[in-house]
Amino acid sequence: MKIVKNFRHIGIVTDNLNKSIKFYQNILGLKPKVIMNEKGKITEKIINLKKANLKTVKLINKKNQPLIELLYFRNKNVKKDNYRIDRVGCSHFAITISNMKKFFNNLKKNKIKYLSEPTLSNDKKVILLFCRAPEGTLIEVVQVL
Repeated sequence: MKIVKNFRHIGIVTDNLNKSIKFYQNILGLKPKVIMNEKGKITEKIINLKKANLKTVKLINKKNQPLIELLYFRNKNVKKDNYRIDRVGCSHFAITISNMKKFFNNLKKNKIKYLSEPTLSNDKKVILLFCRAPEGTLIEVVQVL
């Protein structure tokens, strides 16, 4: 029985919406598609959070597919976490790119944090690295050889 029809998006809470939009737009090439202000009883019920007041931004790729939803809570002090790859729960998400050298140079130029320089995988099929988005999310960046 087929249950999952398709992948919708990854939700990422940010403490600086403009900085996060700039990163996902300028570094990963995603574009804001849907921007919504969400609050009230329905929002509170869906996310089980009283007095929720947030702005959400859905970012799409060139194929018009939503990939990331940024969530900015206006009335909450969100805890910033320095995500580690070995923590329980979602550790990272992965993207495929076509030119690692160009991507890596762009990371350095924009002073984006990364865990290592591009590295050939054990099976020698991909070059990969992990970088951090402004809110701390780990992103695995892969170029298939």
